[in-house]
Amino acid sequence: MSRPLRDVREDVHIHASYAEVRALVMAPQQWHPASFDDVMGGDEDIAFRLLLPMRSEVAMLHRNQSADVTMLEYSGDEASSVRALNWAINAEAPHEVHLLAELIYEPAGGPFGWALEEVMHRPARRQALRDALWRLKLLAEGRD
Repeated sequence: MSRPLRDVREDVHIHASYAEVRALVMAPQQWHPASFDDVMGGDEDIAFRLLLPMRSEVAMLHRNQSADVTMLEYSGDEASSVRALNWAINAEAPHEVHLLAELIYEPAGGPFGWALEEVMHRPARRQALRDALWRLKLLAEGRD
């Protein structure tokens, strides 16, 4: 029996073109922070291990085909704790992009799973997403 899914969302404003940002999002080997380990894939598939306190979660995600060009959606199955990594890329001007990232996951179970989730895992997931967005921003703006 699976537990209810949860999510964390973070966003950043990037001074780069839509095409540059989209290309970087699809090349995670270039921007992943230390908390994303064993990163592989890109265009159609992304795999990584998310390092959390006292836990690591494997993600094997496949890109969903969407008619909406502002969205990149990668989803996995119930075998993975990380169920989806979604990106909304909104061009606000020729070289101004708002990027939103959403990580959907199944939290740890067991008698202490809820406590670990609230005290340690959820904040670590949020920080991992922030770090990923910041590294992506620095690369896109030519500051890394």
